[in-house]
This record gives sequence, C-alpha cells and structure tokens, in this order.
Amino acid sequence: MTERILYRLSLDPKARSLAEKLLGRFRCLVGNLPASADHHHSEPGGLYSHSVEVALGTLEAFEGNIIMERKPDGSVDSFRSSRNRPRWQYATFIAALCHDLGKLFDLELKADGRRWYPLKQTYADFVRVDRKPLTVTWNVERQHGAHALLSCFLVHHLLSSEDADYLGLPRLIHIAETLVGSHSRTKGSQIGQTVKKADQKSVERAHVALAARPDSKIGQFLEALEELIAGGQLNVNVPGAQVWVSGEKTAVVVPLSLDLARDRLMERKVVLPPNIHFYNTLRNANLVEADKIGHCVRQIKVPGKHGTVSLSALIFPTEKVIPKQILPTLPVIQFEIETAPEAEIVAVEGA
Repeated sequence: MTERILYRLSLDPKARSLAEKLLGRFRCLVGNLPASADHHHSEPGGLYSHSVEVALGTLEAFEGNIIMERKPDGSVDSFRSSRNRPRWQYATFIAALCHDLGKLFDLELKADGRRWYPLKQTYADFVRVDRKPLTVTWNVERQHGAHALLSCFLVHHLLSSEDADYLGLPRLIHIAETLVGSHSRTKGSQIGQTVKKADQKSVERAHVALAARPDSKIGQFLEALEELIAGGQLNVNVPGAQVWVSGEKTAVVVPLSLDLARDRLMERKVVLPPNIHFYNTLRNANLVEADKIGHCVRQIKVPGKHGTVSLSALIFPTEKVIPKQILPTLPVIQFEIETAPEAEIVAVEGA
C-alpha cells in the first residue's frame, strides 16, 4: 500500500520524497500498536495498516476532486495547476494518514516501571531504551470519538520544516481542521468528507473479514440472530414482535433479542460482552445506526394491537439479520425512528 501511495503522489517528485520520509516517521510513532481494543484492526500493527489504508483510499478518491482555496482578496481558484494541485494532494494524504493518531492517548504502555508519553517521544524511541517486557492496556477513561480532537497534538512528530514550507499555511490549517472534524457527524470540508468515507470503507472491510473468523463474537451473534428469526423464536412484523423489518432497515428490540441470542451462544460456550459494551461494538463495526451523539439504542414506534407502541431497538441493515428466504413472507409495515428533541435554550435572569 505504501508503494501505491507514493505512486499516487508522483505528480510532484518533491511530494513523493517528503511522503516517503513522513511514512517512515509515522511507522516510528505508532509502531505495532492496534487501532482498537476489540473492534476494527485490533491486531498488532492495526493502527499503521488502517491509517495507510485510509490514506490510500483518500488519495484514490482525490483523483476526481477539484480542491478549492480562497485567496486573501476573496476570490476562489481551483488548483489543478502544476504547483498547487500536488500540495493539496499531499495535505490530503497527511490528514488521512493522521486521522486516528489521537488513539495513542487511549493506550497505556509500560516497561520496567517506565511509562510512554506519546507527546514526548515516539513508540520506537520508547522501546529502543531496553528490551524489558512491554505491557499495553487501554485507558479506562477513554471516550468514543475523542481521539479526533487529540490527533493534532502528535503531528509535530511527523511534520518537518520541509513539509511545512512545501504545504504553506492554508494547507496546514486545513489539515488541522480536517483532523479535528474527522469523526464529526457534521458534513465538514471536502477533504474531511473524503477522509471519512475512506475510514468507513477500511472499517467495513476489516469487519467483513472479522465476522468471517470462527472466533468473531459479532459474526456468531449475527448467526444466532438469524437462527432465532428463522426458527420463530423471534417474531417479525406482527403485534408483540421482537424484530421489525421496513425495507432496507430492520429494528431488533433490545435487550430481549440480545438476551435470547446470548442464551443460545452460551450453549456453545460463547460469552458476549455486557450489553452496553456490545452495543458499542456493533456501532463501531458500522452494523447499527447511531444518532448524532453516538447513541445506537433508538426508540421506535410500531403498530400494536391497541395502537402505536414505543420500543427500544438497534437498527441493522436488513440483509445482515433477516434470512433471505423469509423476506417475501413478511407483512409489510413501516416503523418510525424517534428523534431526540432539540435542547431548548432558556434565558436566565441576570445572566
């Protein structure tokens, strides 16, 4: 993948040369650390491989885009020119490569009483001191999505003075803005949108492979869910049902459906994580929808015997949980996903 990245950046030999050096520094910074605790790219070296994959995907998407820059006089130019187009391309590469750098703050590395501080030194510098056994744990205080806000704090390990001179101030600013907004649910900049799409594709590819593994708890859960639906233990699209199918979306009522799947897997000596943790696992695998603040347990309204009923559910793609053979037999219904009301701003007297 690194060779393919360098090929994409060969519009300007200067950019290619800078990128080759920067990739080396990136490897030293992240080492063989994972990208997550138990979600995508959780294996050794996962953070590096995921970051490089996102960088490559973003560069491939960049090929057909026109990047715009506003001049000091207020005019806007598209930069397909020989000078500016490669600089925007290089900025895009850096933003994509560094989008998950903040995850280094989620990790705690210790060796013989020493603790790694990523602000101070790279992973390579830390492990180079001696050959003592290394322990790697995940910070219990880490917050979902917060690493996007922290990525900028570590870019100083990667950007050289040559990089800064080549990019120029507008592109440095844009890299910082993209990193901060890389995991935001708002639309963001054109480069930011491209990074998000490449990130999502990398995660989805990882979880396709993960779900196919015999030891994947996600894959085993989806298999158990399908078995329960096919066997009639989970009813579908009838009053009192635990599963509701509406086109491409399927609502699975929780915690009841999860408890039934958990019991079935216990018979096979497979133990699922606690409910909240498993909900987050499914969300991070992009298997269930989440609202703007990341909550994936949604309130839905469905038809009941005596009117509309409100239920808590996870929203899956229908193809992931419903056996194909039963789809034509299901009654057609529409369920409504409730949205949380906007917070009301109240004026406080004397404020």
